[in-house]
Amino acid sequence: MSWYAYLSILKDQQQTFNYYASIPPWACPKCGEPLTPAPASAENTIFCKYDGWEYPRDYIRPMGGVS
Repeated sequence: MSWYAYLSILKDQQQTFNYYASIPPWACPKCGEPLTPAPASAENTIFCKYDGWEYPRDYIRPMGGVS
């Protein structure tokens, strides 16, 4: 395996990480319950009705990935 093969693996992993990091969560990271769409007054907001966690307000983007 050459260094260019390793480089292509790293680039592919970075693209995969960026893709999954850009998808909004579908479950609450605190309790695991499915997130519910917020009322019509708050567009693009989903929240957990059990502990009040809200996306995007409480969301912290993952900091992993390949440099």
